[in-house]
Amino acid sequence: MAGCQTQFNAFHDTIKLKEEDEILRSKRDIILEKIKEKLKDETSYPFEVFNQGSYAMRTGIKPLDSDYDIDMGLYFVMSKDDVDPITAKNWIYNALKDHTKSVKIKNPCVTVSYEDGYHVDVTVYAANNPDGKVYLAKGKPTSCAEDKKWDESNPKDLIQEVREHLTDEEDRKQFRRVVRYLKRWKDVNFSSVNGKPTGIALTSCAYHWLTIQKDTNAFSGCSTYRDLDALFKLVVSMNNYYVLEYVEVDGQYQLMPRLRVNLPVEPRPELFEKMTPKQMKTFKEKLESFLTALQTAIYEPDPTDAAEILRKQFGDDFPVPPKPSTGKKAMAAAVIPSSESAVEGF
Repeated sequence: MAGCQTQFNAFHDTIKLKEEDEILRSKRDIILEKIKEKLKDETSYPFEVFNQGSYAMRTGIKPLDSDYDIDMGLYFVMSKDDVDPITAKNWIYNALKDHTKSVKIKNPCVTVSYEDGYHVDVTVYAANNPDGKVYLAKGKPTSCAEDKKWDESNPKDLIQEVREHLTDEEDRKQFRRVVRYLKRWKDVNFSSVNGKPTGIALTSCAYHWLTIQKDTNAFSGCSTYRDLDALFKLVVSMNNYYVLEYVEVDGQYQLMPRLRVNLPVEPRPELFEKMTPKQMKTFKEKLESFLTALQTAIYEPDPTDAAEILRKQFGDDFPVPPKPSTGKKAMAAAVIPSSESAVEGF
């Protein structure tokens, strides 16, 4: 039985995005200074700046296409009733439009792209509302009227909830590692942006359904974590939470699989909602293939063969150890999980 924990540790170190990337931090700081300078003439509303997204939640991974990004949020001390959302986003666009050759207003943010593959997403929030809620500016100048709106959003609550998920810090580390494994699996197995599950959706699956897998020595209290088992049981749960729904596909009603997961904080949107029935079916098929590969790797007695199986799912960054020179197959201590035990307690 191959646990491959050594290989998973090395894989994680390779794909993990450092929390303090100097290039990203430098670009963010330059953009912030430009915004502060230009907004003196645009608005009198003060604002607070914070990092958000996977960079802030400590679940970021290095992108396969070298398109590094950082998400920067601006909390304006204003009500959503004070300013039109597109007007607020134009403040940012006008401040940055000459900074690089590519500055665009997108539906949820203003994106500043650099020729070296980096980009910074700036989101605008109205954070001083009578109902005590925070709202995100959505829409583009060309959007239809109903898509230009303020949507309730709680990015700071989300960051705190994900970063503080689980009481034990070492358990949290396994949670973050598993999230990163899922994200890299997604990037390797989905070539198109359309139909690709989002990182926050996969993070939320891990938040709701991951069960920590470790062996704890009764005498020393030291724990040995089993990431392969944790990932396997999570993917089992994801597959088990699919339901069949009647939906219209190509003019006919069919039973199609649908997985639903909610953001852990208010307003708790359903994060797979925008995936079409066909995209969701493809997602399920890829997830099932992933599950089969994980289970095969667990049962494989040779760590080299197990790692080869996992590399096909995670890409070339997953290391494969050489065959033992003796030709004997090493047996790693691991508990073989089953589909039934993987979802106990849910």
